[in-house]
Amino acid sequence: MKKTIIITSMIIVFLMLYFLQTNFFNWFTINKISPNLFIIFMLFIGLFAGKRVGIPLGISLGIMLDFFIGKKIGISGIMLGIVGAVRRNFKQKFLKR
Repeated sequence: MKKTIIITSMIIVFLMLYFLQTNFFNWFTINKISPNLFIIFMLFIGLFAGKRVGIPLGISLGIMLDFFIGKKIGISGIMLGIVGAVRRNFKQKFLKR
């Protein structure tokens, strides 16, 4: 039950980020470069949930993103899967105890 609530909340956050990315952050560009909220979201998931959750969630959300945007399918999935996998490097640098 707890796992389904967490996954459902991640999907809801993803849809909210999609809405913000497509409608709001397209106005904030610096030299035609806009921030990518999905990479920040996947870094957060990969850092705190782990690599076992970050990679599959990154691939599945990236494929959903490709379907929504309509570009080539798989590019965002691979990119967000790799971002979800870099947990080991960031945890050693930023979460020193």
